[in-house]
Amino acid sequence: MNMKTKYGIMILLGWLLLGSACNEGDLTSEFTYNGPIPAIADGPSEAQKICYELYQKYDHHVYYTLSGDEALHTNVGITQTNMIAYNYPDALPLVAADEKTAESFLKLLQTFYNALPETIVKTTVIKRQVLIKENIWFDELGRYMGYFGMMVPTPNLSIGYAEEMQGIIYWGGMNDAIGVQPELWKYSLANSFFKARTISYYALDMPSPDAFILVSKGKYFNEMSYEEQGDAMMEMLDWMTGEWNMDYIRSLGFVDPYPFFMLQSNYMPNEDMATYAAWIVCNPLEERQEILDNYPLVKKRYDLTLEYYKKNLGVDLEEFCEFWVNVTIE
Repeated sequence: MNMKTKYGIMILLGWLLLGSACNEGDLTSEFTYNGPIPAIADGPSEAQKICYELYQKYDHHVYYTLSGDEALHTNVGITQTNMIAYNYPDALPLVAADEKTAESFLKLLQTFYNALPETIVKTTVIKRQVLIKENIWFDELGRYMGYFGMMVPTPNLSIGYAEEMQGIIYWGGMNDAIGVQPELWKYSLANSFFKARTISYYALDMPSPDAFILVSKGKYFNEMSYEEQGDAMMEMLDWMTGEWNMDYIRSLGFVDPYPFFMLQSNYMPNEDMATYAAWIVCNPLEERQEILDNYPLVKKRYDLTLEYYKKNLGVDLEEFCEFWVNVTIE
């Protein structure tokens, strides 16, 4: 028997001895809990009951009582706070939402989810939502400060590319001194959900909206030549008031300045389409009709958005609009 064979037999014997020394209980993991952190109980408050129902029905982990480090912990790590610390240091440590306002928001969130096909709610990347008292964005409207100090609307969505940030939303402004904010909440819920559920970086089942992209390809600010960007800078904004020139924005095929100014056709095209979805469901058709009649590129992209959401998510956006715009907040 050569040395190599003897060595192999010794290893085999070692494995056998180790196996005989361990019973089934020894092989059981000491930590097998895979649920939300912290655990989500049923009640006793109405707000907590809603959190529990959202967990049971959709496996979404929604909290309104977490503060400090507990609000930052997730199942896979710690939420990054460098941007919060830089832009809004007074919001740290995070403070839990006021219960009265939180309850109103949670009822709206539950209403929104219950109106959608259950399967698409369950399969969104959004899994953990934390309601906090302070707004961790740049102003009370939950908007993002773009280049040159301009304001471009965006929802309170904090889904990042890092693993510990994926699927997390911090809903700020849950403060009884502010109270309910119907239009902001309804728009933010719609935009956040449609954005997260369709962006191909997270939603691998969603195809690229190629036809939608082609309508405005080359018309995104970041796709323009330097000369065209110079002209666009003069057209897209009233530099005295800081207001966007929506006539110019719509003529290029956009209903929101954010995708025009911050995105491009080969970067997050589904996010651009999500602004259309939010625009459709949050504004009655009679208020949108004039825009659809006067801006052919908007009309074309509108039609493609309706087709895409109905085909890929089973959602009729116009039908959802008739419901959503009439929802009231207690």
